[in-house]
Amino acid sequence: RLAERDGERYDVAVLDAALADLPVPFAERASAASLVAVPRGASLPMPQDSETVRLFLHWTQPKGVRVDLDLSVALYDDLWRFVGLCDYTRLEYAGGAARHSGDLTSAPAPRGATEYLDLDLPRLANTGVRFVVPAVFSYNDIPFDELPDAFTGFMAVTGKERAVYDPRTVRQRFDLAGDAKLTVPMIVDLRTRRAWWTDVTLATTGTHHAVWGYRKQIGRMGNDLLDTFQPRGRATLWDLACWTAAARTDGDVYVRGRGHVLWGYRRAEDEPRADFALRVRDGWEPDALRAEAELTDRAAL
Repeated sequence: RLAERDGERYDVAVLDAALADLPVPFAERASAASLVAVPRGASLPMPQDSETVRLFLHWTQPKGVRVDLDLSVALYDDLWRFVGLCDYTRLEYAGGAARHSGDLTSAPAPRGATEYLDLDLPRLANTGVRFVVPAVFSYNDIPFDELPDAFTGFMAVTGKERAVYDPRTVRQRFDLAGDAKLTVPMIVDLRTRRAWWTDVTLATTGTHHAVWGYRKQIGRMGNDLLDTFQPRGRATLWDLACWTAAARTDGDVYVRGRGHVLWGYRRAEDEPRADFALRVRDGWEPDALRAEAELTDRAAL
C-alpha cells in the first residue's frame, strides 16, 4: 500500500542497518526529553573507547524546600537474581568495580548538587554481574516535576585526566520529570555491552526511598522489560525503512553497516515489492557492492 500512496519518489535509497536496534516508537508522548532521542526499547552500544562508564545525576531544589535525590545501581545475575548494589549506603561494590562519589542531601540554587557513580564494566562482569540497572530515587519523596532542574545520564571516562565531568564524553542524558519519585532510565547488559533504553518510573510508598527496598520490584521490571523489548514479533525502524524504500525507490537500495562498502539491491522486473523488501531486510546476497562516494548527485531516501 505504501507504493499506492502519494509521496516523493527517489532514484536511490541508502539505509543504515543499525536501525534494526531501534523499535518503532510507542507511547512516546510521556517520554523524557533527552540528549539523543531514541524510542523506549532501543538498544545502544556502550562506549567502546573506555572500560569505565560514569553515571551522573544533577538537580537543583526549589527555594525553601530541601530535596535529596540519590543515584543508585542495582546489580543482577543472568537469571535476574539480585547480587548487590552501589548507592549512598554502600559507596563501593566489589573493591571499586562500582564506586559512588558520596551522598549529597540538598541542592540549593544556583549550583545545585551532582552525584556520580563509576562502573568498571569488565570488573563487574567478572564478579558475576550480568545486568546493571541505574535508578534515581527521591529520598524524601519530592516529585521530580517540582524541581526547577534535574537530569541524569552517562558518559565515557577516557584519558589520564579522568575529569569529573567532561561534556564531550556524555553519551546520553535525560530530564527527570513527572509526578514520580523513582525512575529507571536504562538497563545495561554486560554480556553484550549494550544499554536498553527504558525511561520508566515505578510506584513508591512512604518515604526514605533507597534501592535496597525496591530491589525485587526493579528486578521484576527489568526482566519483564527486556523480554518485551526482544525483536521477535515487534516492528523496528529497520522494518519500516525497508518497506518504504522498496515502495518508493525507482532504482537501487543500498545498505550501510554490513562491512566497509554498501550492499546494493535492485528489484527484478517481475519481483513483488514485498519480496524485494524482505530480501533487503533479511540481508540476502547483494546484487552489487558500491562505495558510498559513488552515489553523489542522486535523489536519495
